[in-house]
Amino acid sequence: MMGRMLIEARAVAKRYGRDWVLRGLDFHLAKHEAVALVGPNGAGKTTLLRILAGLVRPTQGSIQLGGRVGFLTNPPAFHRHFTGAENLHYALRLNGQPDDRHSVRSALEQVGLPLDKPVLSYSSGMKKRLAMARLRLQNPDIWLLDEPEAALDTAGRGLLESLVDFARSKGGVVIATHDQSWLAWVDRVVELSPDSVRLATNGGEPTRPKGDAHTADR
Repeated sequence: MMGRMLIEARAVAKRYGRDWVLRGLDFHLAKHEAVALVGPNGAGKTTLLRILAGLVRPTQGSIQLGGRVGFLTNPPAFHRHFTGAENLHYALRLNGQPDDRHSVRSALEQVGLPLDKPVLSYSSGMKKRLAMARLRLQNPDIWLLDEPEAALDTAGRGLLESLVDFARSKGGVVIATHDQSWLAWVDRVVELSPDSVRLATNGGEPTRPKGDAHTADR
């Protein structure tokens, strides 16, 4: 039993060819917790999210999940000839959820998108808003967000912050980001790097656990 833990990942490693992206990484996520993944390009942030979402198999290690996973990719993918509403209806059916027209209309209204505009005419920011609406409708227990702030304007960023608060109230959130302003929003920061790991807490001296991540409690 995982108890209140939504994610328990132990000694996770991922190799592409001869290159190790992740090695010996231990990672956990508790219910009602928000964790930020930070680090340079190529450090393995997106790879870790894809492993947690079940899209990529780890080369080594074990992962236990305590709920349903939702993944906001960067950039998000949609059927470009479908309207925003049609994409949301499709996502609900694919997820085995009730296909409720009222819920779809409400989700689009919440993010300021029209019902009948095809996605091929969307800007990048509009696609990100549609991805937020889709994830909220899917209502997972584990929310994985890959650079969710990318392409959003000021109003869109406000919508995203509301989504993160909602996600934390329902389950747990992992945010991969280069945006340092997220660090004030989350409970812990995990810094991925190619060859080092550090754990720091607000109340104590840094320690050094196993894995390719630096962690800081907030």
